[in-house]
Amino acid sequence: MYNRPLSPHITIYAVQTSSLASIWHRISGILLTLFIVLCPAYMQLVICSSYNKYLFNFNILKNFWFFYYKIMVIIVLFSLFYHALNGLKQIMWDLGIFLSPKFLLLFFLIISSLICVIILLLIF
Repeated sequence: MYNRPLSPHITIYAVQTSSLASIWHRISGILLTLFIVLCPAYMQLVICSSYNKYLFNFNILKNFWFFYYKIMVIIVLFSLFYHALNGLKQIMWDLGIFLSPKFLLLFFLIISSLICVIILLLIF
């Protein structure tokens, strides 16, 4: 028999920067949507509940989420800025600006570094 892979299309596939940017744009949109939906829902539950339940929820969240608070803030900020800057990139591409493949990796690196700088400035 021949020594060939069963599915050759998988072994020759090269990951493209534009497809990764598109996937992360969708993931960041889903994270932002969940944040926008769940935060007001939690606030509405706090407003409609009694004060004792609110204190109980606050103590649970304070003890449980305190260590994860910074991580959650970083994830939300990263999602927000990545989604905004990647959306700006898509608008520029729709206008016909920076369509060359040589600008794709450069633009991706610029967006990523700009997001990191903005988040570091907001945290510290």
